[in-house]
Amino acid sequence: MMHATKTNTADLHGGVSLDRLLVDATRTSSQSVVATSCTSDWRQVKPGDVFVALSERLGQEEDGHPYVREAVDRGAIAVICEEPVPVFEVPTYIVADSRVAYGQLCQAISGHPHLDVPVIAVTGTHGKSTVIALLDSIFALAGKHCGKISGLGCYDGMSHSAGIEVPSAPELASRLERMVAAGCTHALVEVSSEAIAQSAFAGIAFDAVCITNVSDAHLELHNSVQSYRNLKRRILESLDPAGVAVFNADDPVSSKWLTHVDGPVLTFGTKGQAEVSAYVIEQHANEQVFMISAGSQSAAVRTSMVGQHHVSNCLAAAAIALSYGIDLQLIAAGIESVEKLPGRMERVDCGQGFPVFVDAADTAESLRASLRTARQLSTGRVVCVLGDPGHATYSEQLAVAHVVSRLADLAIVARAFPEEETAVADSEQRATVEIVADRAEAIACAVAMAQEGDVVVIAGCRWEPQHAYGTFAVNKEEGDAALTRHLLYARVKQPLLRLVG
Repeated sequence: MMHATKTNTADLHGGVSLDRLLVDATRTSSQSVVATSCTSDWRQVKPGDVFVALSERLGQEEDGHPYVREAVDRGAIAVICEEPVPVFEVPTYIVADSRVAYGQLCQAISGHPHLDVPVIAVTGTHGKSTVIALLDSIFALAGKHCGKISGLGCYDGMSHSAGIEVPSAPELASRLERMVAAGCTHALVEVSSEAIAQSAFAGIAFDAVCITNVSDAHLELHNSVQSYRNLKRRILESLDPAGVAVFNADDPVSSKWLTHVDGPVLTFGTKGQAEVSAYVIEQHANEQVFMISAGSQSAAVRTSMVGQHHVSNCLAAAAIALSYGIDLQLIAAGIESVEKLPGRMERVDCGQGFPVFVDAADTAESLRASLRTARQLSTGRVVCVLGDPGHATYSEQLAVAHVVSRLADLAIVARAFPEEETAVADSEQRATVEIVADRAEAIACAVAMAQEGDVVVIAGCRWEPQHAYGTFAVNKEEGDAALTRHLLYARVKQPLLRLVG
């Protein structure tokens, strides 16, 4: 399945005609405006800018409409807004969604870089960052030069930077423009539900869209299950008519969306009929082996990242790569090259005699996948350290507690999270619950009490530039993993010192 070639005919030097770009807008002046720069921050307006007044959405940004006068006083030559504003000396363009218009304008000013570098979008409740990392590895082995925008890190073809989950419209356009300048062959982008809600990717026609799964999560942002699903499905509206849609055949929600795509479609899965499928041959604490099949082709994959959910992520990456004509054996080699990712069932091994995984899982569904893997690997107990519930609702915390109580033997909860503590206490318990002072003590407790045959999952991990655990400070990209490694090393080192002594 090959992707169509596009041609960029944008004029990079003449500017962008707002009349042509915003054909459905209500205009307050017959004066034509050609935009060469724009901003949504009235404090950053410079003479000659177009000011875009964004409405508040998901509590992420201040409403820009009250600051239109300040923007014009600073030199804005036109205003794009969603409601009439009290300015008359410059043209205003009233649009249905100023965020969409902002994205379209930023992309147009940058010369529509998506026409020169195919943009591959990965969305879903879980697995987005992992699929991007796998794709990056596969495409690199195939001789491609990919830029990427992901929560685990960004690359513009010339330099690496920290990960971002919701890029702003000008930032996204600038990054894609640099990818084109650097000669990138593809752009791999992670698209979160927040990014879709913010219309962050407006103005881009995706060359491929992959939906990893759609579960009942993030309700604190989207209010209801159906509104979250409807939001996720909106990404298909940004798929190029000739672009490829990749769906998870095992996921009952996303697989129903096959009928919403008129162009080419590819499915992946492990349970039913899918065009790209896999079955696990063997699974151990430090690796798993599975077979990927696509048509008459098949390839064995041995990976140090374990769990059924990782197999699904590998299939998603494989399906996308196959749509670009990459050989299945090379795809398998690219998957195997990714040995670990921060917080994705990341194994911490200091010779302790039992597997310890640091995992970002903080929802009921993601914890279920991680703890099921732990249960399969365990011949003793499954010990789970629970993470910070953050903005989770009480019902979501209760769902987490229910999963942990069924799949773990011991749950260690920090007293710093009283709502989660209550949720665990209220659930039907199979697991024993230990309440400790803070997360550092919870991790230390799990590491200290685990024995051979046990499996420890430190869930809800976070990684930040600087994090301190009591007197132990980690200048970290790893965070919980670094602390766990420190504690495991101390545990293993003590018996060795006694033996030597």
